[in-house]
Amino acid sequence: MVSKMNATANAPHSNLKWISGGVIKYVVINGINIRYLQVGEGPPLVLIHTIRTQLDYFRKIIPELAKHYCVYALDLPGHGYSDIVDRAHDKPLFVDVVTTFIKELGLKEVTLAGESIGGSIALGVATKQEVSIKRVIAMNAADYDNSNGLDRSSVLGRILFTGITWPVIGWVISNAETREVLKLILRGGFGHPDHLPKDLVTEFSRVGKRRGYSKAFRSIFLNWHSWTENRKLYRQINTPVVLVYGEHDWTTQSERTSNLESIKDSRLIEIEGAGHFSSLDSPEKITDIILNG
Repeated sequence: MVSKMNATANAPHSNLKWISGGVIKYVVINGINIRYLQVGEGPPLVLIHTIRTQLDYFRKIIPELAKHYCVYALDLPGHGYSDIVDRAHDKPLFVDVVTTFIKELGLKEVTLAGESIGGSIALGVATKQEVSIKRVIAMNAADYDNSNGLDRSSVLGRILFTGITWPVIGWVISNAETREVLKLILRGGFGHPDHLPKDLVTEFSRVGKRRGYSKAFRSIFLNWHSWTENRKLYRQINTPVVLVYGEHDWTTQSERTSNLESIKDSRLIEIEGAGHFSSLDSPEKITDIILNG
């Protein structure tokens, strides 16, 4: 069942000082209250953020993109200010929510762009062939072999995101996050660490204190097999796809090549000097790829 709530619904959201003219809205999809931003005019562009972030993640690219598109940026379930639900946070959940989001809003000929798990979700939506997708831009898609990506980010990341799936210890790790720990983890995904805005880290940290947030976050890692298994379906994609990788992204060359070879109508762009969080690390290049790539 799908129903709508207006922007004044009794649900919290951050003060989006970085964008003007946008509207925060909520839509309930299969019982999950999803926050999203709608801004701009033109053909629809749906943006899907990375793991452990929210729609504010795209704050460096949305203002320019909104001059050319009607931009829809959503908070995934268990992220940002969308509902935190007690269910497995696996790839099928996220793919279903984004697919239904596009259906409910009646969007056609959508440009679908996502980063990290957002890139993998965008590819997953394209495999279903249930909605009208014009093209997909999958940035640093998080669908690794024998890894969750964050365990490749740094020594700290290897320790935390290997142990997060362990009994007891994993629960302790998922509940032990501080702002400084979060900053160190995020910086491991930047080619230029100074490109990570301090106030954005503060916002992510504040949101991470919501009741149930750490449980939902850990659930992604407990269900990571679903992300790797879904790669087998990429051969079903008939939509044009641009695979974008930062030079210093956590994917291996073989993983990049495998995705390129699996998707019939695809091409690969590498962004020199960028890391995993390319929309913050190299926003001008990401914007250019979405507009002209």
